[in-house]
Amino acid sequence: MPVNDPNAEYRKNLDGWTLVSDCIEGAKEVKSKGTTYLPKPNPNDTSAENTDRYNTYKERANFVNFTGHTKTGLLGLVFRKDTDGDLPQAIEYLFENANGSGLTLDQLTRDVIGETLEAGRYGLLVDYPTAAGAVTRADEVALNLRANILAYQAKSVINWRTEMIGGVKKLSLVVLLEQNEVIAADGFMSQVEDQYRVLRLTDGYYTVQTYNKDGEAITEEIEPRKSDGGRWDTIPFAFVGAQNNDESVDKAPLIDIAEVNVAHYRNSADYEDSSFMVGQPTPFVTGLSQSWVDGVLKGGVVIGSRQMLLLPEGGNAGLIQANPNQMPERGMEMKEAQMVMLGARLIMDNKGVETAEAARIRYSGQNSLLGLVVGNSESALIQCMGWAGEFMGSSEEVTYKINREFYDATIDPQSIMAQIQLVDRGVIADTDLRTNLRKGGLIEAGRTDEDIEGEAEDITGF
Repeated sequence: MPVNDPNAEYRKNLDGWTLVSDCIEGAKEVKSKGTTYLPKPNPNDTSAENTDRYNTYKERANFVNFTGHTKTGLLGLVFRKDTDGDLPQAIEYLFENANGSGLTLDQLTRDVIGETLEAGRYGLLVDYPTAAGAVTRADEVALNLRANILAYQAKSVINWRTEMIGGVKKLSLVVLLEQNEVIAADGFMSQVEDQYRVLRLTDGYYTVQTYNKDGEAITEEIEPRKSDGGRWDTIPFAFVGAQNNDESVDKAPLIDIAEVNVAHYRNSADYEDSSFMVGQPTPFVTGLSQSWVDGVLKGGVVIGSRQMLLLPEGGNAGLIQANPNQMPERGMEMKEAQMVMLGARLIMDNKGVETAEAARIRYSGQNSLLGLVVGNSESALIQCMGWAGEFMGSSEEVTYKINREFYDATIDPQSIMAQIQLVDRGVIADTDLRTNLRKGGLIEAGRTDEDIEGEAEDITGF
């Protein structure tokens, strides 16, 4: 089997990933795919005239990017509050440069969650520059050797395999599609070529090898080492999924919305085409003789409120107006309602004031799925930062929290008073009350009990 031969699950899901990503790209991308998303009304007619008519049919169609707006809205719910992390000193640089190309850890987190919402799958590889033997801290600084977290979209993880090793299921093969820029001899022109990075467990230890677009190996198998020279018995690659982080492919969270979004686009094409063809009034005149046309109308009729139309006795003039074609319009309305039910919250017409509790109830299914994606992303990033720490010689614990409070918590004055009474009676502690006030947004999340008590002491002297 050649290196570029994809996994069966990859082939099965590729069309779905493409559909969602095309919808998120927007109207230009969707329309560029032509009949993939908008079939010809009369496909058996191959004439140039029919092709021209299809092009105008497609041009008038309106693709409204409900899928992209939904993704943006979901990300907005997550990142309405900042992420919070505490990293060992050896990998603190990840906050500012997580991938070695200047992408911050916060930006990487956004990419992880966003891409997982799109495809239900994402890949993270912890990569470390090759160095011979053990590397000291001074060597790391002098050679700028740092472990980086590289991100791969679902389409770029083309093959994978797992094996039971020592009673534990482990990744034994991962094939990653990458793009390599080839500079021409003149130093100016360049072109991008596919290449493949192959991650393996060879004799129980992690190795990396690169292949060109023709499937030929262009490097030897390289065995990455930890900073102390230790070998890896695990491929430091993590999957992020919509349901869990194993190697199986999860359903893309946004695919249902994307499918209805494309159907809505097709209805729009029929509606706009119908409006163009019969939407304008058509004038008619009856009871005219040829001599009247030639002598009085001079062979033409001018329409307008400031023109007089002279007709003979028994003549008549009027406008024909077609009845509205309601079927495509009704189809569009139905699909908009379907997308609302599927979670496209930003297209809803919110009438009146809605409480946070009502919003939480109405979007409970959506938030449950979003919560899963956030939790899986957080878990995979912590795992990768732990591997980066091992590469850099640190075994300290990594702490990283992504916001899961998608709506403002509310707390009413009566509840506050009731909790104060519970504190007075010793049922709950001051710490419990302050924790609830933080959740309700009445105390800043970053203010600790010590900060509050210190400020109170400064003010009151107690």
